[in-house]
Amino acid sequence: MGIEQGHPVTRLSAVQIETLRLVYAHKNSKEIARIMGVSSHTVDERIRTSIRKLGVDSRTKAAILVAETLDPNTYQPLSYQPSVIGFETQFEQPRGLDPEDLQSTPIWLRPPFPTKRRPHNTDSFGERLLWPVLIAMGTIMAFAALYAVMLGLGAMLS
Repeated sequence: MGIEQGHPVTRLSAVQIETLRLVYAHKNSKEIARIMGVSSHTVDERIRTSIRKLGVDSRTKAAILVAETLDPNTYQPLSYQPSVIGFETQFEQPRGLDPEDLQSTPIWLRPPFPTKRRPHNTDSFGERLLWPVLIAMGTIMAFAALYAVMLGLGAMLS
């Protein structure tokens, strides 16, 4: 490998090194498992063992250590962005708003998705079920009105 004998990376197996290279490429455990043809639990175990052998405290630090040790000219062109972005980082609580004021808004005025004023959906199961029911009822009423107009036009023209 071209590294010193006592270096911690020399204690890793080939599959552990490959796993950490994929971690360095911003793959999650499920993606690595698919690529390597093993279960995600096996991938997690390989990463935990590698972390222990290298003496670091995170999978990212282990992946960086392996990448920089095996290829000192490693360049990581892309920054990592998690697939799920929390609303805490996107929206701040508006100043002067009390959370109780937001909850006192009637259900039919509150949208069923997160907004800047209400970044988390705290509706109960019944409130969440209400929106699809209201949408279905509105659709039925719109088609009923259209049908009535068509019957009226048909009666007028015949």
